[in-house]
Amino acid sequence: MDMGRRWRVGSTGHAVVLLGAAAFVVGCFLPYYDYRPIAAGSMSLYRLTLFSPGDPATNWGGSLFLFAGVATVAWIAVAGIRGSGGWTRPALAAVTVAWSLTWFGILLGASGFGTPRVVGYWVLLLSLGVVVIGTILVWVSTRSDASEPQVPPT
Repeated sequence: MDMGRRWRVGSTGHAVVLLGAAAFVVGCFLPYYDYRPIAAGSMSLYRLTLFSPGDPATNWGGSLFLFAGVATVAWIAVAGIRGSGGWTRPALAAVTVAWSLTWFGILLGASGFGTPRVVGYWVLLLSLGVVVIGTILVWVSTRSDASEPQVPPT
């Protein structure tokens, strides 16, 4: 078996995390809640969060709220794909736990408003699950790589 061409699940796990992070960003721009009784049509989470009649600091805060966590997750996933060392595994796990638990809480808490949830809500929820699964793949594959016996080259 050619050890140099071995398929690396760790890189695949990082790619799954990156795919979930991209889906989360896309989900922010899709219709989130159906506000037909209140306003015309559906509104995305991006519009709900950023277009408030406040000062510019409010909009900056909304941008950080929506995209800072997912940007951090994506940055660590890219570093893991590039092979930037052993720090990416624990960093990805820590950031994913903090970010995904926060967003699971936000999404589940927001479901009690009584407005119908539409495609953006479900894309956000699904993307969180994809990031968590990718992080688990990274964690498990890295542990299995470390436990494999190292064969010296002949």
